[in-house]
Amino acid sequence: MRRFLYRCPVCRTTSPVCRNRAELKGESDRHRAILHGDHYPDGEKTGAVDRRGRWYADLGLIAAVQARLADAYADIPDPNGMGRRLWADALSWLTLTATALAALWCTTTALQP
Repeated sequence: MRRFLYRCPVCRTTSPVCRNRAELKGESDRHRAILHGDHYPDGEKTGAVDRRGRWYADLGLIAAVQARLADAYADIPDPNGMGRRLWADALSWLTLTATALAALWCTTTALQP
């Protein structure tokens, strides 16, 4: 499930979590119309966030991929409802590690005489 936030640096406020881009656009348009007379504040920020509220754009490449994988794995239904984030984080790191090892193995195999 995707999550989006709108951040206004002038008012120093952040919107509640929006579930889609249309809801995010409505939230940002409403804020600008009410408080800024339809002007765009300098430095305003919109974008996708992970379950912890971190902006994907602010994360490094590996951390962003891991956060997206962990969010995708955490959205898988858990019948017990316990330990969801921990196993999602562990599985996302396992996926990244296995992918890196497979790429390394393919590269070394292709470069052998």
